[in-house]
Amino acid sequence: MSEKRGNTVKLRYDFNEARCCEVEYAPGKWGRTTGREFRSFKGNRRILNVDDPNNAFYEDYNGPVYLFGTNKTINQSDKDGLQFENGIDPRDQYRKQGRWRT
Repeated sequence: MSEKRGNTVKLRYDFNEARCCEVEYAPGKWGRTTGREFRSFKGNRRILNVDDPNNAFYEDYNGPVYLFGTNKTINQSDKDGLQFENGIDPRDQYRKQGRWRT
């Protein structure tokens, strides 16, 4: 019998991840992201509040920043953007290597 490997820890979300989560990836430019990436982004973050559908508004989110794929909070980092353990993006192993055909 083989054991399960990989992402076996339930990630902690300190916000409602079903709402529209956005991060500021460049000055004045916001992009929608998944809850998993939102919780690991160091920089400006905001969530769309739709408690009253007739008066929806964005509110800044100032919660903790976690290392990607873990429940460990970051201590300090000079780099904005997604925060990875050991500075290595674990998603790279699944990306296709090589060049696009033209």
